[in-house]
Amino acid sequence: MMRWGSIVFSLPAILLLSLYGWELSIVTACADQGLSYDFGLDKCVQGAQNIETPYYARHTIFVNLMLLISVLGSVMMTMAMIKRGMQQD
Repeated sequence: MMRWGSIVFSLPAILLLSLYGWELSIVTACADQGLSYDFGLDKCVQGAQNIETPYYARHTIFVNLMLLISVLGSVMMTMAMIKRGMQQD
C-alpha cells in the first residue's frame, strides 16, 4: 500500500507541473515571435498581451481533482506507515 500511495501521491503533481510547463513554453514561444498568446483561442495572436489568467482559474475542476487524488495518496501512505508500525527490518 505504501508503493501505491506514493505513486498516487506523486503522479498528479507531476502531471500538473508538466501541463503548466507545456503551456508556459507555448506562451514563451509566442512572445519570442513578437506575438501574444490568447488563452481563450489557444493560439498566438497579433496585438497587445491579453491579461493572463492563472492556470488554476482556467482549469479549476481538473486542478482540484488532481490535488484531491494527491491527498488520497498521502492518506494511503500514512495508513501504510501506521499499519507497518515502527518495525526495524
